[in-house]
Amino acid sequence: MKFAKVLQQTLLEEDIPEEWVEAAIQYKALKKYIGKVVHELEFLGLSKSDLKLLLDDETTKRTVELNDEETVPTNPIVAEYSLKKLRNSEDIVAYLKITLNDTEKTYNENHIQELADQIRARIDKATSTDEEDHHIVEIKEEDDRLVLSPTTSRKEEMVTVQNNNEIIIMLKSDTKFFKMLNSELGNLDSIRNQEEKSLIDHIEQISDVVLSLSHKKTDMYKWRELFRIYLDSEVFFRYNETTLLQLQRSSEQIRANLDEFMGRVQKSNVVNTLDKKRSVTAFSEFVELNERLLKILLFQAINSTALRKILKKFDKQTALNISAKFPDLISKDHIFITGSSLAQSICFVMQNKLLTLIPQIDDYTCAICMSIAFKPIRLECGHFFCVRCLVKLKQRHKLDCPFCRAKNAVVNADSSNLDTETMAMMQKYFPREVKEKLKEVDREKFGDVHNKQCTIS
Repeated sequence: MKFAKVLQQTLLEEDIPEEWVEAAIQYKALKKYIGKVVHELEFLGLSKSDLKLLLDDETTKRTVELNDEETVPTNPIVAEYSLKKLRNSEDIVAYLKITLNDTEKTYNENHIQELADQIRARIDKATSTDEEDHHIVEIKEEDDRLVLSPTTSRKEEMVTVQNNNEIIIMLKSDTKFFKMLNSELGNLDSIRNQEEKSLIDHIEQISDVVLSLSHKKTDMYKWRELFRIYLDSEVFFRYNETTLLQLQRSSEQIRANLDEFMGRVQKSNVVNTLDKKRSVTAFSEFVELNERLLKILLFQAINSTALRKILKKFDKQTALNISAKFPDLISKDHIFITGSSLAQSICFVMQNKLLTLIPQIDDYTCAICMSIAFKPIRLECGHFFCVRCLVKLKQRHKLDCPFCRAKNAVVNADSSNLDTETMAMMQKYFPREVKEKLKEVDREKFGDVHNKQCTIS
């Protein structure tokens, strides 16, 4: 299936909002401009195969492959296609520089010599009626036909002619192509910024509701369970990876993970036991937020593919090699190209403003007895353990931190190492676990420990 059809079908099947569809890259319209660029080049007598022979770059960055070897010809005619931006503007100027080598009288490729003569004749004809020595000409359309004439555009100030044998040719349709594509990237920037702000506002609204509901212990424990399932599902990222490329999941993976998350929630029956209607509504909005973020990522992905493919098609049809030049030129203007991952920024906000509202027990567990580290003693290395386990460590002459082996971290700890702030958080957010811990300590004092016996090897 051709990509234009894939693009249209994806936007339809994923139920993309109409305003997003209007802002998407218009692949079919851009393809038409490419056809017109090809027509203008042929008007100059330059076919794609000719341009492959003529395009030259000493740095090899824009060297064009011809068959199995790269061609850097010493021809009587050499072409270079360039893109520049107007000063204090996002407008792009595209131009084709033709260098005619009049000193090379004999050249073994008759076709190249004929091509040089043809280009020279066209330019001489276009400038013959003008008294000034014009080296910049442009293609115009008059009475439904193409003509070549001296340029009257202010774009002339952006390009310079260094030698008398250099001619700058301004095409017509390539400018329209880049202007349209640049404008569409601007529209995609706006969509991204609007949706990012909307999602962040939505997160803050849900956070306010969850925070007010968490004052009731029953709902607090249920929201903790919902958030635990969500974190374990790793919907948008794999949290144990080290690079963003590895962290972020594909759209297909995100969809599967969201479905898995909802399946686990349904199986747990937590939502059905929420005490207040506001809790059920807030959870529904949380799910909708994730669905919306996925839809944005799908929209961005299909447009990124459209951008890559339309630039590749431009090069394939014209041999002007702009797939790398165009993104490099406009990258600083568009967050769509160089901005941080939207999933990364939204998940960061979600993590800090919503998911951490109700702490998870794993973050407050003693690494020795694996129950809540109530009355936490924070060692000088930063790790904390429950006071009961620290006392046992000292009694057994274990001097170093059992987690990171920081020297003498245990023996140096005293009552001043009690982390009262963390202890207050435990009492607020884990009242059941604290109560059970205290009972466990009492049972041990009286030699009646049944289950969670603290053992240190």
